Amino acid sequence: MLKVYLSNTATSDGLWLAFPLGSQERQAAMEFGAGGTNEIGAVESRMEGLKTHLEGMTLQPEQGIRELEFLDQHTDCMTEREKGILQAALEIEKPRSVMEIVNLSCNLDKFVLYDGISGHEELGRHVLGSEEMSEKVALYLDYGAAGEKYAGSHAGCFTDLGYAARTGEALEPLYDGKFLPQPGYDKSCVIQAWLYSPYYAAGHYRNYPVSLPASDDRLALAEEKLGCRKLDEHEVAYISCPVSELESCLPFSRDIREMNAFAKLLAERDILGDAGTKEKLFAALEAEAPGNMAEAMEIAAGLERYTILPEDIQTADDYADYFLEEAQIYIDEEVQPFLDYKRLGECQMRKHGVVQTEHGLVRREDIPMAQPTEELEEFKLFSPLKGFLYCHDEDGGSLWDEPMEIDPGQLCQYGNQIQEMIRQEHLEEEGERGLAVYLGNRLLKRKVFSMNPTVEMWNGELWGVLEVKSHGPLSPQELAGLMEEWQGQESDGWGEGFEQREIKTEEGDLYVSFWNSGDDFFIRTEQDLKQWQTQGQGMQMGGNG
Repeated sequence: MLKVYLSNTATSDGLWLAFPLGSQERQAAMEFGAGGTNEIGAVESRMEGLKTHLEGMTLQPEQGIRELEFLDQHTDCMTEREKGILQAALEIEKPRSVMEIVNLSCNLDKFVLYDGISGHEELGRHVLGSEEMSEKVALYLDYGAAGEKYAGSHAGCFTDLGYAARTGEALEPLYDGKFLPQPGYDKSCVIQAWLYSPYYAAGHYRNYPVSLPASDDRLALAEEKLGCRKLDEHEVAYISCPVSELESCLPFSRDIREMNAFAKLLAERDILGDAGTKEKLFAALEAEAPGNMAEAMEIAAGLERYTILPEDIQTADDYADYFLEEAQIYIDEEVQPFLDYKRLGECQMRKHGVVQTEHGLVRREDIPMAQPTEELEEFKLFSPLKGFLYCHDEDGGSLWDEPMEIDPGQLCQYGNQIQEMIRQEHLEEEGERGLAVYLGNRLLKRKVFSMNPTVEMWNGELWGVLEVKSHGPLSPQELAGLMEEWQGQESDGWGEGFEQREIKTEEGDLYVSFWNSGDDFFIRTEQDLKQWQTQGQGMQMGGNG
C-alpha cells in the first residue's frame, strides 16, 4: 500500500492520500491543487526506495494522481525479487520525477541481479570466476579489491537479495507523460489477463492484472493476492493483448493456466514476431474456432498443418476455378455460363474443409476442418427500454424544454413506430446477418449467423430485443461474450445512433434508448427473463445476468 501527503506550494494546503483511492477520495485528489503545483511532502510505503525517491517530488494535478495509482498497483503485482531489482534501479538511476520512476518500473529487464552477493569479496569472486582458476593462483587474488574496482566502474549496488547492476542496454521511455502502461506490464507480455475476486476487490483494485506468460512465482503471487488456493477458481474479467488482433481470435472459455501455456508457446516460438506465421495463426484460429484455450494451443503448436490459399482465391467462385484447375477438369466455353460456380465452390470447400477467414481461404492439410452446422438455433436477448417524449402543442411547437420520460408500459402504444424506425436503421450491406457482421470476436462471428434488434411486448411492457440465430447452441462463455458485444452495440454502436433518431408521434417527438447507465439495466435471455418474472422474483439490478 502506498500513502502520500500532498502539499500545495501556493496555498500550503495539504492532503493525505491512501491508495487505492475510493471514488470520493479520487475525486478530491484530482481537484486538489488544480491550476497549481503539488509537492509530495511525505510517503509511507513498504518499499523504502519509493519512499526515499518520491518525497520532495512535484506532482502535476490529475495526471500525477494517475501516476501514483499506477505505481501502487504495478508494484503490488511484483514478486519480492522484482521489488528488489526496482529498489536497486531507483538507487542506481536516481530518478528526478514520478514519470521517470514509472518508466524505471517498466524497465526491470535492463537490470541483472546476482543472487546472494552481499559484499565486495563475493562480487570479486563472481567477476574473476575463481572456480576456473588454478587453486595455487586463486590463493593470491585480492577478490575484495577486484569487487571494489568492478563496483566503482559499473552502475550497480548491493541489495538484501544480492548485487544488482545495469545490463548496459538503454532504458526504453515507455511513458511519455500522457498514456500510462497497464499495471503489471511486462515487455514479454502476450496476453494481459485481469482477474476478479471479491477478496481482492474489497481492499485493493477491482481486478488484478497478470501478464502472460508468467513464471510460477508470479502465478503464486496472484493466488496470494486474490486470496485463493487455486488460481483457476477466479473469473477472468477481461483480457487485452499488445498484438490487438490476437484478442479477437481467442475463445471465451479461458482457464488462466491454459492461457499461460498458450502465451508461453507463442513467446518461445516467436510466433507473433514473424508476419507470415502471425497471419497463419490468426487465420487458423478463426477457421478452427476452438472452444477453449487448450484447443487454441493445439492449433498454435501445429501451424505447419495449415495453408492460406493464394490471395487471388478469396471467394467460393474463386475456389471453384481453383478446384477445376487442380482437378484438371475442363469446362467448355459454351457450358461455362450455365455453371453455378458459387455453389460448386461452396460444395468443394465443405468437402475439403476450406474455411473463409479475414485472412483469406484456409485449408488444413492433414484432415478437413469441421464446418459449422447449417441448422440454426434461434433465441432472443431482452433488455429494458427507456423512452423520452418531447410533447408538441397544437401548432407543433414544443410544450416543454425538457422531455417527459416514458416508462416501458407506456411505450407499448408506440411499438409500431419504433419497429418502423428500427427497419429504417437496417443497412443494405448488413443483409440478413444484421449486426452480426460487426462482431469483434472472429470465433463468435463464425458461429453467430445473425443479430437483429427489435422490440417486443411482454408482461405489459415494451422490451428491447435482439433476435439471434447461431450455428448450433452457444456455450455459456460464448453467450456471455455475445451479451458483452451486444451491450457495446446498445451503448456505443447501433444503439447510440438509434437513440438520436426522432420518432414522430401524435403527441410529439419520441426518442428510445436500448441502454442506460443505471443500476436497472441488464441483458437476459428470453427464457431467463420470463421464468424469472413469472416466478415473481424481483428484478436483478446491474450486470448481464
